[in-house]
Amino acid sequence: MQSMGNYEVLSHVETAECSLRILRLRQGEHVSPHYHRECVQIYTVLESEVEVQVGERTYRLLPYETVRVEKGVVHALRPGERDALVLSLSIPPLQREDHHVVA
Repeated sequence: MQSMGNYEVLSHVETAECSLRILRLRQGEHVSPHYHRECVQIYTVLESEVEVQVGERTYRLLPYETVRVEKGVVHALRPGERDALVLSLSIPPLQREDHHVVA
């Protein structure tokens, strides 16, 4: 399996409907460009700001702002000028084999 980047998963909860993870992205860290065939992913910034690439668009999200990533769409994350916390919601629950890194 290719690297998904370098970031820390602070919390991971899985229910029948979805999985929730809290990600910490420190300066210089990132979530590599990737996509999911089986789930929609929703990112909400909890602290600081984050740059999110979704397909050909790039968003700069501030605390409590959210972006939705549809199945099959390449996406990536990196913190702004400070460390960031991000809530990642996956519907249905994200499975390990559904991480497809884009070179």
